[in-house]
Amino acid sequence: MTARRSVFLLAAALAAGSAVASLPSSAMAQRVSTLKGGRFLEFCSRAPSVAICDAYLSGLADAVALTHVYDKNQGDKTTPTGFCIAPGATSAEMRGHVVTWLHGHSDQLSKPVGELVFTALHESYPCGGGK
Repeated sequence: MTARRSVFLLAAALAAGSAVASLPSSAMAQRVSTLKGGRFLEFCSRAPSVAICDAYLSGLADAVALTHVYDKNQGDKTTPTGFCIAPGATSAEMRGHVVTWLHGHSDQLSKPVGELVFTALHESYPCGGGK
């Protein structure tokens, strides 16, 4: 697996995992990262893979920031609810949806990546009510 692919896989898994972490236990049947702390420490401790570590940290920071924005919008019926990624969804599938969405919305590519990936995943993996 290339470093570039690993970075994306980790970022995508983090986004999904962070969204799941903020949901009630009844909504926990979603895809979460299988990355373990020991492996993450290896990524963060070796020069060839430090970019993977940095991408994961950046993804976590984005996820938490977006969670705060989402929390402030509770009760606003126009605000999108998140996304619900099934446990069997693959990283390649998620990546395909995000890349396709980004190509289809090239006028928005100057926006923050977290906002765009969130929207792409939201539209690709709607939760129960389709909101």
